[in-house]
Amino acid sequence: MNNRPIRLLTSGRAGLGAGALITAVVLLIALGAVWTPVAFADGCPDAEVTFARGTGEPPGIGRVGQAFVDSLRQQTGMEIGVYPVHYAASRLQLHGGDGANDAISHIKSMASSCPNTKLVLGG
Repeated sequence: MNNRPIRLLTSGRAGLGAGALITAVVLLIALGAVWTPVAFADGCPDAEVTFARGTGEPPGIGRVGQAFVDSLRQQTGMEIGVYPVHYAASRLQLHGGDGANDAISHIKSMASSCPNTKLVLGG
């Protein structure tokens, strides 16, 4: 019987191999979720992005939101709907809850009317 303690390798080639394996598994799971064929109700997109624009940006999803949606469409080939969160994107957030309430209301509505649509939140 061997009484030596078990030594875990956390660096070197074994550590890199384990990290690469974990990364590969996470990517495969994520890509599988993205590429899974989805039957959706008429008028519902494959996925919808609910996005809160940045401080000081005009109404819409903003620069970052648009870049995100464009990239998502290109990488997935999915039909992607977009919902801009309605709120004052000002530095002084006296009514910050308005945006949260708007997003929650919209997400609940989408979950009910388009149950097979993947919901993506960003901001």
